Amino acid sequence: MDSALAYFAENGWAASATIPSVLVKRRLVERHWLPEDTDIRVTRLRVTPGPAPEVEVFLFPRCSPGYKDDVSSEERVHGFENHVGLFMARAEEPVLTRLADRLETAGLMVYEGSAHNPHENTTMLYFAPSAPVATARRRFPRWELQCAGDLSACAARRPVRAEALRLAYEALKANRAETALTRLSRPPVPVAAAER
Repeated sequence: MDSALAYFAENGWAASATIPSVLVKRRLVERHWLPEDTDIRVTRLRVTPGPAPEVEVFLFPRCSPGYKDDVSSEERVHGFENHVGLFMARAEEPVLTRLADRLETAGLMVYEGSAHNPHENTTMLYFAPSAPVATARRRFPRWELQCAGDLSACAARRPVRAEALRLAYEALKANRAETALTRLSRPPVPVAAAER
């Protein structure tokens, strides 16, 4: 944890205080059979000056119970680490419901689940691209709606379509694998010789 925060500071990236993750921790525990006392933290970085998006970073310390080297590579295979987060400061249930409906219909996305984080009093809803959309090469295929306050009752009423989600994950994995093969088949980029 300390080395990650030091690295951020060395690069001039102002990091918020780390807080325990709730939803990402739960999802990692379920996907990778990690123990419940696994320590997953979250911080947000400001990587450019002025009004700009923050970068959310999840930290999984090597000293954490259940740490495995292959967790990060498995997450990357599905593109789980790439998502765009939208923050709704004054979210109300009808507005959140309509926006989530639009993401699942016109946006061709699949609801993945939600959680309330009491450490910052926010509710997160995650959406994956549907299988047809997941085959497209998009840098941030997944979306997160983060809302101020506890809207977990509203989120709990939204069903997770397990089969559609399974197909979406398969398409994401296939897309990532194909992208990796394309990168490997390209000739290396020449590096300019250092001046003496």
